[in-house]
Amino acid sequence: MKLAHAFRRASGESAWDCHFLADRWDGKAWMEDHAESWVGQVVDGRVFTLLGQVGWLTSLWRSPSGTVYVAEGSFRRGGVHINRSENPSRPAWEFHELPCVVSGIWGLDDRFVLAWGPHTQQRKESFYRWDGRQWHELPCPGEVFAVHGLAPDLVYAVGGEGLIARWDGARWHPAPSFTEAVMTAVHVVSKDEMYACSDAGVHEGSVYGWSEVAESPGMLISVAKYREQVWVAGGTYGLFTLRGNQLEEVEAPVKPLSLDTRKRLVMATSEGLVDTEDAKEFRTVPLADFVACVQDIPRKW
Repeated sequence: MKLAHAFRRASGESAWDCHFLADRWDGKAWMEDHAESWVGQVVDGRVFTLLGQVGWLTSLWRSPSGTVYVAEGSFRRGGVHINRSENPSRPAWEFHELPCVVSGIWGLDDRFVLAWGPHTQQRKESFYRWDGRQWHELPCPGEVFAVHGLAPDLVYAVGGEGLIARWDGARWHPAPSFTEAVMTAVHVVSKDEMYACSDAGVHEGSVYGWSEVAESPGMLISVAKYREQVWVAGGTYGLFTLRGNQLEEVEAPVKPLSLDTRKRLVMATSEGLVDTEDAKEFRTVPLADFVACVQDIPRKW
């Protein structure tokens, strides 16, 4: 059987220094019980695999300390995997089960990590915070798809039916978005500058309100500001920058699925982990490097 492989998400300082999510499946229509999710790490450009399993690993975030948090929302269970080990050859995973099909994860540091998704026992959406020792359930503002912020009292969540909501440290404040579009990502630069994207376009906002500033050719997946420029990932549509009220396509052979902005602009594409500082020169960790790591490991389904 010829297996298919793809990268899905990356989080870290650069393509040479990051953690990633990748998939291996039977090459047919994707089915959870005929596929594997993998967590890997890139150190000085070299790829290591840290965890592989049948069961959907949905999202990943690496904290400033280097600890990696991985959300699981599979048919088997829901929860969060945490690896604090700095040695990619000796990961030390612990799993924290939650009554939630965890669909996303993001944080500020190791004492403020947020996870969210549909509750497994009740007909509601759920939201949790990790304080470094245990998980606490928080109110949930709705169907959340993405979270970003600057401080424990300045966090924004976006999601279904135009959801935009601000967490002030104690409760959520819904913000009128004037759209029913599916909001897929959010990036908070300051109280006065933040961005979100959707299946309709790019939205700009502040603590005072939001408005749509640019239409899109299709579903946008991620948005981030890096070096005074707003970048937008459009998946198969490509990479864009926001200029005024227009999206301009970047002339680069990348179709990003996720963005991270630390030392370099880091992008996960299905075929490679890519970074850049100027959108002119790009570095790539090719998918072949991941394939080589798992080619001698028997499939797990």
